[in-house]
Amino acid sequence: MHCDEDTIVALATPAGIGAVAVVRMSGSRAVEIAGRIFRGKRVPAEVADRGVLLGEVTGLNGDPIDQVLMVVMRAPRSMTGEDVVEINTHGGLLVPRLVLRRAVGEGARPAEAGEFTKRAFLNGKIDLAQAEAVEEIVRASCEKALRAAVRQLRGGLSEEISGLERTLLYWLASVEAQIDFEEGDVEPLDSAGLAGALEAAEDGVRTLLHSYDAGKYVRDGLDVVIVGKPNVGKSSLFNRLLGQDRVIVSEIPGTTRDVVDGLFGVDGLLIRVHDTAGMRDSSDEIESEAVKRTRRAIAEADIALVVLDSSSETTAEDARILDEVSGLAAIVVANKADLVGRTEDDCAGGAAAGVATLPVSALKGWGIGRLVEALQAVAGERLGEAEYAVIVNERQAGNLREAMTAIGAARQSLVGNLPLVLTASDLTQALNCLGEISGKKVAPGVLDQIFSRFCVGK
Repeated sequence: MHCDEDTIVALATPAGIGAVAVVRMSGSRAVEIAGRIFRGKRVPAEVADRGVLLGEVTGLNGDPIDQVLMVVMRAPRSMTGEDVVEINTHGGLLVPRLVLRRAVGEGARPAEAGEFTKRAFLNGKIDLAQAEAVEEIVRASCEKALRAAVRQLRGGLSEEISGLERTLLYWLASVEAQIDFEEGDVEPLDSAGLAGALEAAEDGVRTLLHSYDAGKYVRDGLDVVIVGKPNVGKSSLFNRLLGQDRVIVSEIPGTTRDVVDGLFGVDGLLIRVHDTAGMRDSSDEIESEAVKRTRRAIAEADIALVVLDSSSETTAEDARILDEVSGLAAIVVANKADLVGRTEDDCAGGAAAGVATLPVSALKGWGIGRLVEALQAVAGERLGEAEYAVIVNERQAGNLREAMTAIGAARQSLVGNLPLVLTASDLTQALNCLGEISGKKVAPGVLDQIFSRFCVGK
């Protein structure tokens, strides 16, 4: 990153044809530069915080580039804590680029990835957990992921971390007082109170870590693999769940040779469903490779939809497939219900929960709603109750693991009556790990790595 005294500029909306584009500037010279490229009844320097101007951005020769709305936000009340100017131009490929070029020509520097959010962090407008939440909001692919990111942006995770930090700081001060002063100069250490506080802190960190598993599902979605023998209707079910004909459906066994995936939403959660090749022993080299890929998809999945053929007897091959997915949450689907005298009401009736086998007709769409209800139930079990402060970031999870290890070491030092300097060292390490999450102790190199993942303009 460059010097934070620079005034930076970037397009804050996606490039391309649209109604409006926003060019954003931040820095000590933002208002001055805006005044150099803007012509209207009033100048930006005269506008109070949150003032809006209507006028034109002009070229070097004074000819108008575009009619714009300009919003002036004064430090420290802006999103970066600096003077910020946002220029609302007409959308398109050319106009925003020309406005950007004019701002750069008057002294602004093109912003780097995530530089606006980084400045907000460095200027104390948000902590690092909230800054990372900005990226999660932009990348959210389902409603649950968005809600989790918004909670984090509003400080849900930060409050949890701050509470742990306050507890550990209090007891670190007590321990260091025992180390620094002679006996009798300070009250004796409340060892029982410290032990209880460490146990509670360890439980708190563990709870946050448990939410990481749910957080991964919230961010990345659940992987659902459709498996079964050849020609049981896996591809038909795949197409029906996606609501489109993504894969070829044929009565010829072995039509599907590779794993094909698609996305759909269930109750605000992203579901990534994989259609796979039929599983059977084969001497055909291509079909054997297809089965290997099916097994890899099973190994990486969270839920298995095991498809049986209602129109034929269950075989030993079906039983082997059920064994292969025994490590996953499995929903057994009896497809082709329309061929055995079932009706649409038969496939739709009853509660999904607790039903061993769900009758469906992928061809006619019968029972699909009931199957989706079953997926919702399994997804709810996976997500648990981790709605309050979901950890969706591996960096944060790693810091929490290190913090829990350090807190555990402090407890062991206390129980073993080891020198208090060891307890103090462990508490300091735990605080440093928590500070990596909030940004209080984070190294500059880590900051650069984090913000480099952001889009330019954020």
